[in-house]
Amino acid sequence: MTGQKSMLYALLKLLTRLLSRLPWPALRSAARFAAFFFWHLAPDRRREAVQAVRKHLKVSHEKAVRIARRSFQENFLSFLEILHAGRFFTAQSVRVIHHPEVKELLEQETQPIIIITAHLGSWELMPGLAADILPHRKGMVVVRSRRNPALNRIMAELRGARGMEAVDHRRASAVVLPGLRQGGVAAFLADHNAGRKEAVFLPFLEDTAAVNMGPAGMALRTKAAIYPVFLLRDGRGGHILHFFPPLHTENLEGSIRERIRATAAFYTDAVADMVRMYPEQWFWMHKRWKTRPRDNE
Repeated sequence: MTGQKSMLYALLKLLTRLLSRLPWPALRSAARFAAFFFWHLAPDRRREAVQAVRKHLKVSHEKAVRIARRSFQENFLSFLEILHAGRFFTAQSVRVIHHPEVKELLEQETQPIIIITAHLGSWELMPGLAADILPHRKGMVVVRSRRNPALNRIMAELRGARGMEAVDHRRASAVVLPGLRQGGVAAFLADHNAGRKEAVFLPFLEDTAAVNMGPAGMALRTKAAIYPVFLLRDGRGGHILHFFPPLHTENLEGSIRERIRATAAFYTDAVADMVRMYPEQWFWMHKRWKTRPRDNE
């Protein structure tokens, strides 16, 4: 880093140390404050979020406004929760586990593991969750980098506070594939809009979305088991943990294209199911359906 960037990193480091001392209720209040101003000062984003909710959940305009406004609060809290990523302990925070038998399967899994989640609920706490559940595996979380190197470094440190390695998505093949082949675990956010070259087009929330096929390809190349896992807020300061039964990619048949499509559809359907259950906790501000399929796709 240059001197100017090093100074910015030092300031960000000090700021995150101070903010990380804030208790959860204070983070919640800060998120509500930020969401209130963003809701009123960013009318284009507000309008896009409301329209997306109404179109993809088939609800009235009034209900779409309520869901979108609540999602602004929940999403700002998600951004702030990264400050607590190093202090997340499953036993202390999770009050309800859906499908605990799948959690046991995950802990006993013999294949490499890919955890699929989404911009839903407390996604920034997922690296700490994975470290809690699978402490003996090499852990990697694939993220999209920011343009600012100092901010990238800070966020990587926060996400890696419990031993998970934050991997830039552009380096995923070079880092994640060897890690999976050594029996590691990699976590992906599977609800980003994807560019045409990296996408397979699949049904998603009453529409067609460009789904990143990177996790599917890596799973097939390493014979990994895919576990969709989601950490949702329960409204009382705790969390609800949802596990979906896994897909063992080594059991799939067909051409590589067919297997990639089936794998991507598996984790896309899991994300869609959770968004329908907890719509107010999903990132509706994201332009999820930006990349559109051509007539032959």
